[in-house]
Amino acid sequence: MKLSFKTPAKINLGLHIHHKREDGYHELETILQMVSLYDEIELETLPAGIELECDAPGIPKDETNLVVQAANLLMASFPGDRPGARIRLKKNIPSGAGLGGGSGNAAGVLMGLNVLWDMQLHREKLIPLARQLGADVAFFLTAPCALGRGRGDILSALEPSEKFQVLLFYPMFPIATSWVYQNLKLKLTKRENNISILQKFLSQSQISGLGTHLCNDLEPVVIQRYPAIQAIKDQLISLGAKGALLSGSGSTVFGIFDAPDQAKSAYAKLNQGDWGVFLTETVMGFDEFWPDPMLNYP
Repeated sequence: MKLSFKTPAKINLGLHIHHKREDGYHELETILQMVSLYDEIELETLPAGIELECDAPGIPKDETNLVVQAANLLMASFPGDRPGARIRLKKNIPSGAGLGGGSGNAAGVLMGLNVLWDMQLHREKLIPLARQLGADVAFFLTAPCALGRGRGDILSALEPSEKFQVLLFYPMFPIATSWVYQNLKLKLTKRENNISILQKFLSQSQISGLGTHLCNDLEPVVIQRYPAIQAIKDQLISLGAKGALLSGSGSTVFGIFDAPDQAKSAYAKLNQGDWGVFLTETVMGFDEFWPDPMLNYP
């Protein structure tokens, strides 16, 4: 049996850091939104074991990969007489870019193997496993738009805005999340918390207001080290974006648009250099990337 599906990227429309916790993580609030840049996954039954094939150089294919960890965790958590699986992964989402590509892959594999192995588990049964793998993994099983608290893994689904365009600009270098948090100085960050304001504009589909209040407490740390990030933001705004922001810990910068023609024009002007530029739109439902068999386990 084979099963093919896609897994989306995400952006952080807002990211507010409250404080560092005793467990070493940071207490935060974030608004996560899926966008239509996709990796492609094919699952195939094997007699035994988990095998990962990936077309992208530098991506590990052993147990250090979240996808393999997800498959092994699912098997260990629900033991039974099951076959193995071959996972073929085609990467379109840049790695180390703040877009959650690997986390989305892991979430998709949890859902896909649930179908491939006919486990018939409700999606909510998989979310605790996803939280063990990472905060963003849990998001990709929760909703296309969600509010994250705690480490970002205590998630509440949000009613998404009407679709709007998101232009992603990846400057062709990754940034390690661990480095960003290690260099975060909370007293020096902008302490205003715009999360509730962003929720209001999202619920009202007011893209201009949303753009004005985009916020990311990690952004000053990254811009100090990589000033090109600020230049990319400025360029997106000059091309008509209603707002521009570093996604998560970076390095991708996104601009949001409420006029498709303006987004296309900005894409054409930016997509001429040695960097990654992607014109996407917000995702409204799981049916935009999961096939019917996976949607039968809501």
